[in-house]
Order: sequence, then C-alpha cells, then structure tokens
Amino acid sequence: MRKQLFFMVIILLSVALLVSCKGDDKAKEKKDEAETKIQQVEDKIINLGSLGFTTDDLIKNWNEAQAEMKDSDKIDQINVRNGEFKHDVNDGMILEGIVNETTNEVIRLSIVKKDREAENLNTTLDKYEDTIAAFFLLVAVTNTEEAVKDQDIGKVTYKLGLLRDKDKKINGTATLNNVTYKAEENERGLVLSAVEKRD
Repeated sequence: MRKQLFFMVIILLSVALLVSCKGDDKAKEKKDEAETKIQQVEDKIINLGSLGFTTDDLIKNWNEAQAEMKDSDKIDQINVRNGEFKHDVNDGMILEGIVNETTNEVIRLSIVKKDREAENLNTTLDKYEDTIAAFFLLVAVTNTEEAVKDQDIGKVTYKLGLLRDKDKKINGTATLNNVTYKAEENERGLVLSAVEKRD
C-alpha cells in the first residue's frame, strides 16, 4: 500500500511539475511574441522608406528650383512635429510632408494647390499653368541626381490626369526616375505628391 501511495505521490508531483513548466513556457512564448511584435514595429518605423533626401536637402532643392523658375517662394526652414511638416509657401500653395524622425529623411512630399474659382478664360489658363508649374517644381525637388527629359514629364502629366478634360476629376499615379508620383483632387484642392522611391 505504501508503494502504491509513494508512486501516486511521485506521479502527482511529476504532473504538477510538468504543468508548472508548461505555464512558464506559455508565459515565455507570450513574452517572445510581444518582443517580436515590438521589434517588427520598430523595424517598420526605421524602414519607412525615403525619397532620398533630408529636410535640409529639401530646403536647398526647393530654393534652387524656385530660382530656376524665377519664383520668389523660397523656404528658410521646415518645422517637423511628430514626423510631419506643413509650410504655407504662398496664398495658393502649401508644402507638406512626412519625415522619418530617426534619419530626418523625407518619406512623402506633397504640394497642395488650393482650388479657386476661375472667373474668365485667362484665369482658367493661369490655373492650368500653375498646376503644371507646381508639378514641375515637385519633379525638380525630388529629382536632383537624375536628368529629367521633357517628353517623360509630358507622359507623366498625362498619366496623372493633369492634362484632362475639365469635367473629369484628377486622380492618377505614375513613376518617373524611380519616384512614384500621385495627383488627386479632393476637398483641399489638388494634391501633387511624391510618395515612394524605388532603387
């Protein structure tokens, strides 16, 4: 009887030990899963992508492009808050973007053209020319290392929908020199964006 009791105690202790070890393994697995998820989030934050330039480069590129276009809408500084910036360039244009605060590289850059009602044909043509000029400015700022051909810009403006019928809303995406551009009309006006650079 004592032998049976002894064996039952040993079996019960073994089972209790196995159960407690299994609980520790589950807790460890949950902790490992949490650490893995945190690491994945950190990797995503660091590897957000880049357009290939910092905010300082952006200011330099912008001012050089403005000088070439003989415009006077220069930028002295960009204030990044919580990984974003917004800068009123002039009465009808806003420059905004997303920045990886770890590397200070610009991830996304947008020019927002506020929509204004055209009163006559001349202002309609001015609005159209302003839209094309804003896109040229975006291309000049994001393509400082590679030459851009006029014919390629023509194709991209067509794909983006900038050369469109008056009744159609602009909404398109196109790639030029490995940079993906997007154009979209919404309640804010026309938003021209450089959204991604591929190697």
